[in-house]
Amino acid sequence: MRLLRLNAATVSLCRSRKALAIVLLAIASLPVAHAWEDTPRLRINYLTYPVDWNGKTVMIGSRLQVPLNANGKIPAVIMLHGTAGLSYTGVYYAAALKRAGIATLEVDQWGGRDLPGGASSRPKGLGDMLPDVAGAYRLLVQRSDIDAQRIGLMGSSMGGIETLLMMTRSHSDATLGKDVHVKAAVALYPICWLYNRVPGADFVDLVDAPVRILVGSEDDYDGGGSACEALLRDLAPSDVAHMSLRIFSGATHIFDSFAGTFEYNDPTANRRQGGIIHVRPDAQAREQARDDLTQFFAAALRQQ
Repeated sequence: MRLLRLNAATVSLCRSRKALAIVLLAIASLPVAHAWEDTPRLRINYLTYPVDWNGKTVMIGSRLQVPLNANGKIPAVIMLHGTAGLSYTGVYYAAALKRAGIATLEVDQWGGRDLPGGASSRPKGLGDMLPDVAGAYRLLVQRSDIDAQRIGLMGSSMGGIETLLMMTRSHSDATLGKDVHVKAAVALYPICWLYNRVPGADFVDLVDAPVRILVGSEDDYDGGGSACEALLRDLAPSDVAHMSLRIFSGATHIFDSFAGTFEYNDPTANRRQGGIIHVRPDAQAREQARDDLTQFFAAALRQQ
């Protein structure tokens, strides 16, 4: 009886193992559901650099990721987060840039300042934290694996606001040095209505580099796409020549979030009249934005 039970158990175990092997083989043969999950092998370094802040020196943290299969000096993109701080969205975009052979430096603007993130952490002046970009830029240009002539910048929401400001000659010269500037920039939902309306948000006399804006049509901060269209329409011809815009129909602020649908009250909503900000993650718009900015940087930072 025991032998019979053992044989039955053995047969059952063999069948289970065979079934498991078939399942594993089937899984291995399936195409990757999301190409961005196929992240290349990376060298990852957590780095800090000093920045003067409110009369003292703070250390700003950052994460540098460089594809291991890169040959020679490669381009890099500095990444700035939104008001909430670092999120998985940054990982999502960074993975796509790495597959294109572009290193990334994700900057944590809150940690070194011991700020929790959110509206209470915002600086008084829109450009008060631009020295963070300067520090990140200098960190990259000193590295032997990064091409100092092919450094880009991207940011989301608050980081998008900072990104656009950095593309003006006045801010670029003041933070990076005269006639020094990043070579390409992408601003995700940067609240276009602010520019040339709010003190400290002058957006004129742009540096000689391509700038792209990605925004949802239903952004509660400023009317989304229509505000960005108005911004570009009012620019001088010499400035608008550097600009391009893509509007995602039906998309909200932070449309590329992985956090699920949510809303929050913000005194700067509705063109600074205050109100509720609605966030509805849009997987299609998120994927399109990822592909768009990756192709943009790949072209703009191509080795000449």
